[in-house]
Amino acid sequence: MTFRSIEYGRKPQKTFGGSLDRPIMLLKTPLSIRVPLRSGLAAGLALLVTLPLWRIRDALTLANFSLIYLLLTLVVAVWLGTTPSLVAAFVSFFCFNFFLIRPYYTLTVKDPRELIDLLIFLLVALITGQLAAYARRQAEMAHNRAREQNILYELSSAFNRLNEHTEIYQTLQTVVRENLPILSCTILPLEETGSPDGRQTTIYLLIGTKEQIYGTLRADFANPPTEGQRRFLMACVVQAAMALQRIELAEKVQRSRAIAEADRLKTTLLHAVSHDLRTPITIIKTAASNLLSLREQISLAEKQEMTRVIEQEADALDQLVGNLLEMSRLQAGALKLHEDWADFSEIAGDVAAKAWQSNHATRIRLDFPDAMPLVRCDQGLMLQALSNITSNALRYEPPTSQVEIRGDFDEQVVRLIIVNHGPTIRPEEKAHLMEPFYRGDNGQVGLGLAISEGIVLAHQGRIWVEDTPGGGATFVMALPRPLLTDEPDANSDR
Repeated sequence: MTFRSIEYGRKPQKTFGGSLDRPIMLLKTPLSIRVPLRSGLAAGLALLVTLPLWRIRDALTLANFSLIYLLLTLVVAVWLGTTPSLVAAFVSFFCFNFFLIRPYYTLTVKDPRELIDLLIFLLVALITGQLAAYARRQAEMAHNRAREQNILYELSSAFNRLNEHTEIYQTLQTVVRENLPILSCTILPLEETGSPDGRQTTIYLLIGTKEQIYGTLRADFANPPTEGQRRFLMACVVQAAMALQRIELAEKVQRSRAIAEADRLKTTLLHAVSHDLRTPITIIKTAASNLLSLREQISLAEKQEMTRVIEQEADALDQLVGNLLEMSRLQAGALKLHEDWADFSEIAGDVAAKAWQSNHATRIRLDFPDAMPLVRCDQGLMLQALSNITSNALRYEPPTSQVEIRGDFDEQVVRLIIVNHGPTIRPEEKAHLMEPFYRGDNGQVGLGLAISEGIVLAHQGRIWVEDTPGGGATFVMALPRPLLTDEPDANSDR
């Protein structure tokens, strides 16, 4: 397994969890700077409120002052938090006593009842501030949890669409960088732990399950991470581990299916060709044995006949083995096309010439229009596909007729039509005619038609069987016609 370490220096295009202008669970000024600033703001607000109260202090009562300062403390608690609310309460208490209660500009309280009012105000302000700050913290936690769940849901959905380990790692690093205040995020191939900087700002988390460790995520924070940040980071890592496990399980299932399919094909092959392999071998062995043991008793004509039988059976065996090898290439997806411009009429002419050499008679009639367009194909493979179909058609063609190979075309496809005038194929047999190792009524294993279909399909074409009017079977091979702008002048090559 290959791991890649990626240091982030640019902002990703996609943001998880919607618009995250303020990333989850932090991403504000550090606590050491944030608290003094907020406390100073709270003190300034208390002084700012005191200024208008000081101008109209003769028109208001102590109850008015208390309610106004309580309202200020409540607002500061909700807006700025716990510590600023305490600062606002104590500064309000001081301003209340110093500027608004006689004697003015001193902390001495003339009336003991006013001292009680001040103490009660301070106590109520502290309690109110704490309650409001607690409510604020709970609301922030709920908001962060909701955003965290939304991000994790989108992360899980994104992982489900990925099928590569590197894509999982990149997505994990993107989400961590966007939503946590980290300096760098790296995937390590080893199980590493520790905090080399000694400040607890670097976190190592294993990416894996109980059965397997895929790697280690290292996150370098600007400041020691909070518990919420650790929890969010752990949840992201768990999601990534589950996605990696899913990919591995899918790969294992695919490999198991491939092995099972290979075993099935092997078993089918052995059952299908065992008889067809034994028959020519037995005939060859018998004929050769007779030639050796009975060479003095048999005539020259009989010797020639036995030699011809050996040659025919050897050719049949060679064709069967060749078909098996070609079928294995098709099943394994190892067929490579070497496409070039080709003329179907020339391919059909080669097939007809080969048939004449085998039968010493004109068994094939060609019929191609003059304007037959060229096609892009692997000429050798198309010759093999047409030869297989033509051989099958000749096997069932009556001696008094000929197999016809016609050419036809339209704007979309170019067709080769092979017409046989023998017996009509039954409808139930047509459905299995192109299947590998299908054994027809004659008991022979059908590989030639399956190979032809595989070759045509590799060219993005189609092949099918129709009934010949008057009896017989018509095979149609159709390949896509190239665009007119790409098609060369066919007449110039003829």
